[in-house]
Amino acid sequence: MKKYEKITKDIIAKIENGKFKEGEQIYTEKEIKEVYKVSSTTAVRVLNDLAVNGYIYRVQGRGSFVKKILVNKKIYFTEDNNFDDYINIKNVEKSTVLSVEIISDEKICEKFLNIKSRKLLKVSRVKHIDDIDWAYQINYIPVKYLPNININKLEDFSELATMIRKKYNIDIHKAKFKKTIKVTLNTPEEIKKLIAKNNEPCFEFDRMTYLEDGRVFEYVKIYINYKYYKIKIEN
Repeated sequence: MKKYEKITKDIIAKIENGKFKEGEQIYTEKEIKEVYKVSSTTAVRVLNDLAVNGYIYRVQGRGSFVKKILVNKKIYFTEDNNFDDYINIKNVEKSTVLSVEIISDEKICEKFLNIKSRKLLKVSRVKHIDDIDWAYQINYIPVKYLPNININKLEDFSELATMIRKKYNIDIHKAKFKKTIKVTLNTPEEIKKLIAKNNEPCFEFDRMTYLEDGRVFEYVKIYINYKYYKIKIEN
């Protein structure tokens, strides 16, 4: 386990056992450096990870504070596409591949994939039923996990999980994952034109899928028109 991961885990434990209570300020960057004897880079990484994983929120000029969270509370979480309320479904859901490319993106590598900048496979798809485009999905996967990948046949990527399972023996659907969900009114314009033509709000998802050894296999960004998604939470 890397040093920043150990520190992040330790601070999470302090949040969960009540040392840092909801709404209280946690360590500053300077305090993390002093308490754990690490560099500014490591301290910033720790705070970023805590924020991305929903443990803290940050206030410019004031510091970082503990969020009200349900982390590690045992609940039952059910997702539903909510199609029945809006669509007279005649056909099955399909994906249209808009682009497949090899890119470099330092921000995504460091923030979501926990790796130094390297080549990524980027697959952009829109999901639709009948003539309704209801979701937009972008997958980012380090190319090192996909040797000899051929990006010239777009149709091979319409069912990306199936292709990866068959070609690389990695079953994304059975892998561990972490997902954050929020509602946004700031869907990118090029995506809004496809799935939110009337400026509807969208659900925005950030999902990381993990290999058995704990490494992040992929990062997925998803936008769904608010009409076509709902959740139910029970304890």
